[in-house]
Parts: sequence; C-alpha cells; structure tokens
Amino acid sequence: MGKKKNRAETFRRWLTAAGYEVVAKPSKRDVNWAATRELPGSIREEILGVYLGLNGVPDERDFVSGAWDFQVDGALLVEFDEDLHFNRYRASTIPTGSGCSLPWASSYGLYSIEREDMCLRAGKHGYKWANEHSDAMFGGSDSPGEFVRLGASRWKQRALYDAVKDAYAAHTPGVSLARVSIHDDIGGVNVNWAAQRGILLDSAALRDFIETRTTTHCQSSTLRECGFHL
Repeated sequence: MGKKKNRAETFRRWLTAAGYEVVAKPSKRDVNWAATRELPGSIREEILGVYLGLNGVPDERDFVSGAWDFQVDGALLVEFDEDLHFNRYRASTIPTGSGCSLPWASSYGLYSIEREDMCLRAGKHGYKWANEHSDAMFGGSDSPGEFVRLGASRWKQRALYDAVKDAYAAHTPGVSLARVSIHDDIGGVNVNWAAQRGILLDSAALRDFIETRTTTHCQSSTLRECGFHL
C-alpha cells in the first residue's frame, strides 16, 4: 500500500499512464514561475489586497509562487493539491461566481470549508504550520493547532501563492493550468483513496477530467470580473 508522501509520485505515474509527457517540478529556467510583477497593474493591486486581507505585512508588494508541480506535453501546467491546500485561508482566495471563473473554483471552495480537518491533522506541526519566512510575511503565528489571533502563517502563505498561480494562469496568454485535488473523484474513484493505495486510475477518465479542469485566458481587467471573490 502506498504512503501519503508518495501520492504526488502516484499522480505522476497516472499522468504518464494516460499518455502525457510529464516533467515534475520544472525548473524556472524552463517554465516561468507565477509572478505578480508580470500581471496587469490592476490585478497586481488586487492580489496585494488578498495578501493584506490575510494580515500580510505591508512591506511586501510583489510575489513569486515557486515551482509548478507538473508540466505535461510541454505546455499544460498541472497542480496536484493535497491536504495542506484546503483550509479557511484558501477559501478566502479561491475564485467564485460568474465571468471567467476558474474550473476548479466551486469544488475547491467546498473542500476548503469541509476538509480543513485533514489540513489540520497534516499541517499543525513544525514548518507546515509556520516558518521564519512565513512568519515574517504575516506577522507571526499562533501556537500550532490554535486559531486565536494570528493563526497559521504557512497556511496563509500557501493560500496566497495558490491565488497568485490562479491569477497568473487566468491572465497570462499562452499559460494553461489544471488543478486536481486529492478530494476529487475521477471515473467514480476518490483520488486520495486510490493514490494512497497506488491504484491506477482510468486513463481516459483522467484525461477527460484534466480537460474539464483546464483554464482559458481571461480577458477581463480585474480579478472580480474573472470570478475571484475577494
């Protein structure tokens, strides 16, 4: 039986079995990381508003997300989102509503509300709760597992960087992004259940699912017009 730490590797094998050419964690040299400085000014300001809404320290104004999880077929970016991506902070940064709303928005909004217990079990210890950099960005953290005044700075940081990736994919011509969650069902099979056991998903179902979860470029000039509820 596979272990939790191997879920991303299992997902990579699923992508390969489905016929994709897969690069895990492509380098910044090969694939640009999501950076707010490359977005239109109005979008940058709205992302800054998201950051400040998470009680971010005002000194920061531009953000770079870090590496993408996967690139497939030399073009499509795929994020595989595990336990730590679904919590109260991510719920506040997920695009919802009409317009160019991102295709995972509805499901991810529910997961972030309903599955925070899994995030807490996985993310209330050590650097998963807070680290020096995240504390500097968000003014510190409460004690692990407690939400009194500051909460979890690393959770906030991850939610912010996910929002940066979402906005970058929505507003950058030539960039397409698909998100897959461990909480999704694909071909009638729960992703988390199958990944923990190393069970191969149906390849056609996986390809169809990724197609439905892939972004299209948004022409709107604000995040709200693209379905971001901020």
